[in-house]
Amino acid sequence: MRRTVHDNFKKRFGDPPRIEIKFEAKKASFVEEADRSKKMAEAATGILRGVLGREPTQDEILGRVDIAKASPKRKARNNGA
Repeated sequence: MRRTVHDNFKKRFGDPPRIEIKFEAKKASFVEEADRSKKMAEAATGILRGVLGREPTQDEILGRVDIAKASPKRKARNNGA
């Protein structure tokens, strides 16, 4: 038998939940929403940069390319020279 979304939530966060979810009472303005979107995009790009060890390509950022198969930037070896 499959678990419901509610059961999965209880399993992860306890019953009663150890987290509290709050939603804003008013809708964000266009400027606030644009700023939030920009910050989220920068954060996602930063995470990809850390995972890949290099600057991600546009296709990797947009999810067109599987980053599990992407090759990270290799560091140069120091041969004692």
